[in-house]
Amino acid sequence: MKAYILDIDGVIYRGNNLIDGAVGAVNRLQDHSKVLFLTNNSTRSRASVATRLKTAGIPCEADDVITAGYATAVYIRKHHGASTVYPIGEAGLIKELQAAGHKISEDARFVVVGLDRDFNYKKLRIGLQNITNDAKFIATNTDPVLPTENGFVPGAGAIVSALKTASGKSPLVIGKPNQPIMDIVIDHIGLNANKCTVVGDRLDTDIFAGTRCGMKTALVLTGVETLDSLKRSDIKPDIVIESIKELLAASKGDE
Repeated sequence: MKAYILDIDGVIYRGNNLIDGAVGAVNRLQDHSKVLFLTNNSTRSRASVATRLKTAGIPCEADDVITAGYATAVYIRKHHGASTVYPIGEAGLIKELQAAGHKISEDARFVVVGLDRDFNYKKLRIGLQNITNDAKFIATNTDPVLPTENGFVPGAGAIVSALKTASGKSPLVIGKPNQPIMDIVIDHIGLNANKCTVVGDRLDTDIFAGTRCGMKTALVLTGVETLDSLKRSDIKPDIVIESIKELLAASKGDE
């Protein structure tokens, strides 16, 4: 049994648009392998991501999805118990925190930062006040940009940087390529790392996360990276493909 761990933004979707051939490619993977969807994007809950994929034609349940928001909620619960959290993020992050038993509060033990398209000065101020009062600073991820159908937009990393600059403190980062989210993935998928292939569009998150865990890696060129950025990077995937629809053919030697 093999498993494929698929990023979503830049691999299956670019913004709101499905990437050509992605649905059929994922369906074919699901015919003979375990597929887990792994995203640093915390704006949607696991259930919301699953619904979005099912609507597109990809069989998926919430349990087939790991988001950085979910991983953050699980991490805090495992290491600190149910806690008070001030989230700078969207509905998906808040839902995952609440589902893990955490209480949302402006006076909190943890400040958790994810992508927030309604980020404003008030949120920055409250986050800073909490960190100044010794709240722990956690980032779901530090991706600088997010690929959309209209080009790149600021990612969670841009917001994390604002709070890092204001507080003078660096956050604990849960999402790819960091170990906290990959520990959750490995435990969830129930297979040895060498049986897993990570598929993503970013070298510094997706590919580095897989490589450091001993997984095979496949870089798609439908998101952030280009052949030029690949040449400049010290991070090298096992295979490079134009898009996910080429994955099965490129992976034949691993079967």
